[in-house]
Amino acid sequence: MAEYKIVITDYYYADQEQENAVYARLGADCEIVDLTRTAPGGLLEPEQIIPYVRGCDALVVQFAKITKDVIDAMERCRVIARYAIGVDNIDIPAATEKGIYVANVPDYCIDEVASTAAAHLLNGMRKICTARDRLLDGSFDINRIQPIKRISEATLCLLGFGNIARNLAEKMRPFFQNIVAYDPYFKNQSDYPDVEFLPLYEAVACADAVSIHVPLNDSTRGLLNADVLSHAKDGVVIVNTARGGLIDDQALLDALESGRVAHAGLDVINGEDFASSPYLHHPKVTLTPHFGWCSTESGLELQRKAAENVVSALLTGKPVYSVNLR
Repeated sequence: MAEYKIVITDYYYADQEQENAVYARLGADCEIVDLTRTAPGGLLEPEQIIPYVRGCDALVVQFAKITKDVIDAMERCRVIARYAIGVDNIDIPAATEKGIYVANVPDYCIDEVASTAAAHLLNGMRKICTARDRLLDGSFDINRIQPIKRISEATLCLLGFGNIARNLAEKMRPFFQNIVAYDPYFKNQSDYPDVEFLPLYEAVACADAVSIHVPLNDSTRGLLNADVLSHAKDGVVIVNTARGGLIDDQALLDALESGRVAHAGLDVINGEDFASSPYLHHPKVTLTPHFGWCSTESGLELQRKAAENVVSALLTGKPVYSVNLR
């Protein structure tokens, strides 16, 4: 039996060169089980994965569902490393109970996601895609896409003030007159004197545009719901580059219909089924296919850092980044 066994459930990268260069630190006595060689793209369902994970020391996942059943089947696993910032496909309580680290890569693609949010914000405020669509269908009339508010007199609200939101605030400072934020967990508010921190309803109520940047968990699911939207200005722009589950879809669709929301820019949606989403052909929505993280550089960085989490956990007892155990 190899000293170390690493099971990789799934990924969509061209190769594992970045990871293999890192895994080489474990020495020659390391078995790597790559399930993309079992099925194109790898294995995603728990019942498919379980037979392969018994006896693994590390599990590396992208989209696979790592449920309690999968975790219970692992006899000696020390770390579950995800190719992502979010870890909502992993049963964190089950891993914690078993003493298994869950590791993410919280500092990759910060610039990419912030830039995607910035693009959606400017598009929504200026109604660029709306105007283009009206040109394409031959119905353009400037009065049909009004009102358009001057951005330099507008207020941007950030829901969450983590790494991505802070990067976005820097990018948007030259555009918006005011930036407000809601983040009850952010402790260093005094370090950002040009951002006004407000309670949720107050932050949304004063905003011309709202950009969502919180993790998805039980307390944040459906954060942007009918109640919160009822406090927003008429004609607000909503942008979500975080997780689809943060938005109550029916509430947003109703607000788009009523005009409470003038435009929504969405890079993420519930279930990620973009082809059948009610947003796909909605005239007031710009939908992009969860590509906000993407750049050549960020992809390579993610591959390398996910592998570094594994190697650190196996050699030092702790991954570089842990979302559960300390």
